[in-house]
Amino acid sequence: MLPAMCGGLALPLLANTSTGSNEANPSWEGKVVVVTLSSEVLSEGRSGRDLERLLSAADEAKASALVFEIGISDPAELSVQTRLLDLVSGVKIPTVAYIPSMATGPGALIALATKSIYLGPNGIIGGAALPREKTEEGEVDANFVRDQSILKARARSLAGTHGHLPEIAEAFIDPEVEVKRGELVISKKGELLTLTAEEAVKRYEDQPLLARGIAASIEEVLKAENLPLDYVRFSPRAYGEMASRTKLSREKQGEESTETASGEAKAEGAATANDEPLFGRREGGSYRGKVIVLKVGQDTLATGEASFDFMDRTLKKAELDGAEAVIFDMDTPGGIAWYTDGLVLNSLQNVTYPTYTFVNSRAESAGAIIAVGTDHIYMRPAATIGSALVVSGTGQDLAEAMEDKVTQMIIGSVRNVAELNGHNPDIAEAFVSREKEVRVDGVLVHEAGNVLNLNTIRATEEVGGRPLLAKGVARDLEDLIAQEGLKGELLEATPTGLEAVAHWVQKLAFLLIIVGLAGAYLEMNTPGFGFPGLVSVAAFSLFFFGNYLAGNLVGYELAVLLAIGLLLIAVEVFLFPGAILPGFAGAALVIASLGLAMVDRVDLEWKWSGLPGTGTWVGIFEGSLVSLAAGMAGALIVILVGMRFLPGTRVGNRLVLAGAVPQGASIPASGSVEKSESFVGWTGEATTDLRPSGKGLFQGRLLDIISEGEFVARGESLRVTRHEGSRIVVARA
Repeated sequence: MLPAMCGGLALPLLANTSTGSNEANPSWEGKVVVVTLSSEVLSEGRSGRDLERLLSAADEAKASALVFEIGISDPAELSVQTRLLDLVSGVKIPTVAYIPSMATGPGALIALATKSIYLGPNGIIGGAALPREKTEEGEVDANFVRDQSILKARARSLAGTHGHLPEIAEAFIDPEVEVKRGELVISKKGELLTLTAEEAVKRYEDQPLLARGIAASIEEVLKAENLPLDYVRFSPRAYGEMASRTKLSREKQGEESTETASGEAKAEGAATANDEPLFGRREGGSYRGKVIVLKVGQDTLATGEASFDFMDRTLKKAELDGAEAVIFDMDTPGGIAWYTDGLVLNSLQNVTYPTYTFVNSRAESAGAIIAVGTDHIYMRPAATIGSALVVSGTGQDLAEAMEDKVTQMIIGSVRNVAELNGHNPDIAEAFVSREKEVRVDGVLVHEAGNVLNLNTIRATEEVGGRPLLAKGVARDLEDLIAQEGLKGELLEATPTGLEAVAHWVQKLAFLLIIVGLAGAYLEMNTPGFGFPGLVSVAAFSLFFFGNYLAGNLVGYELAVLLAIGLLLIAVEVFLFPGAILPGFAGAALVIASLGLAMVDRVDLEWKWSGLPGTGTWVGIFEGSLVSLAAGMAGALIVILVGMRFLPGTRVGNRLVLAGAVPQGASIPASGSVEKSESFVGWTGEATTDLRPSGKGLFQGRLLDIISEGEFVARGESLRVTRHEGSRIVVARA
């Protein structure tokens, strides 16, 4: 089950038996395009649109001919038949119909719209009457009579245009039409005409009744028509899916085009410049030319965002370094849907190297979704894949409204990535939804009612000329690599033992900023170097070290920037109060160093190199800016609270900066003041800078004082406004 805290018939390309090809956008000039038509083109949905795209592409490519391999037996309304006939009759290149088994209803009329008709040895053609509807009184609906008349006229026109007998076309539609040849009755009145292959090719007056010949295969049809034997073969749906993949995805096999040359050059540049990357990245060994293995185990997909961040960084590093391939070595019961969806939709679809899933031995739930997001799937001899129904984090079914919303979102995602990677999107949808029935080439693969789960035998079973889902069976990774002909060194990408530290540092970065900045402020108000300074150094050290482990933009450079920034702030406070410029420059350096330290290095290099799939610049810096803002706001609150309460405490008295005490024998300090004595109204002057605490001389007595939150320079006149125990608050006189 796929925890929410945790996939239409996409017919595969039909393999031809000659020298044909299955490319999405091939050079078709001079070739024959074989279009397989089944009853799915009768729908008003995608298949009809895909057929139009396919015919238009063949026309534009100047193919030598179109061969319609017709297998339609369902009836259809007039509007559907008219649409199909318009598409077929509008083709400018020569057209041929081949009927291996049955072309009745619209299939027979499509054949009439072609120049030549051939049937298989057991083929039949005809029976094209419209569905008949009667009124409540039992009479034939007037609309039916009108529609039949229109269709008959259209059939006569098509037949006459392409040299077929118009009366045969009419007899296919209207049982009241009688067809004779001399005294021989071909179609009796009252019987709807349907012809066998032998009847269709029978010659009368040295002319075949309808078909030019009987052929056992496409090759025989091509030879009979003197057409090239080099052909490509598509169903409308398969062509549509391949065309969409070509449009939406980058070329993953290194094919060069005018549009992709610039992006590929940038990617290559990023890879070759890996030794001198942006901001001097310090990382482990290069992935160049290697086969990278990402293990997806029992808990990998269920332990939170850190695992997905690691996989995302690995995929991007492999792209930047120029890896040969990435293999997901998968044995998982599932995990978190949202993170899985992001990984599959973004990172996996924006890399140029081939990606593989080795199901070893389970790819359930979220694992199945990741698998359909890769280019190729291999199964161990005893493995399973599927069962990706979305459930709650506790494993319970979701509420009905939420289930529908979440399921539809996941369905859209898995169908999209399945099509992009050449997998059957119906299979992917059935992994996620109980309601999906799957048929491939008319073969029922999965009944609705349960989510789909495939074992190795079923996943690799060939239906419609290609495997149902998985490309093949592999005993282990080495077997997979051998079958694919990969040459690179096998390298497993593994998180370090400190990945957990990195994860928590990223999560709690704002707290470390609070502690670091507050400690630095206290240290500036403390003589010498003491405990606040140690705390600040420890917090910033953990902050930088953790972000370095997390793969963020951390290096010695940023640590130096932070130190310089704090030094400039100290110069402003101690040496040149009110100068503004040193403090402003120091604050800018502190903000820049802390903010950049939390930016993902690979994301930044990915964006800098112009590679696809990256977010906006704002998106890259968003998380860093949020943590930085929270940390600085928290540090300001801590400092203000400390200024208000700390000086009156025993610890605070030890931390405040002591001023120069005048030489003499008997100036008592405030510590010797009687508790009942009040200093309210006394006037004097500051003997140290007040930031906001310090010392002041009042009526010959040196007192520990604190201003009301403002900086007071040494020597300024003061007046005591409040005296609460040992806490003496002053303001400028």
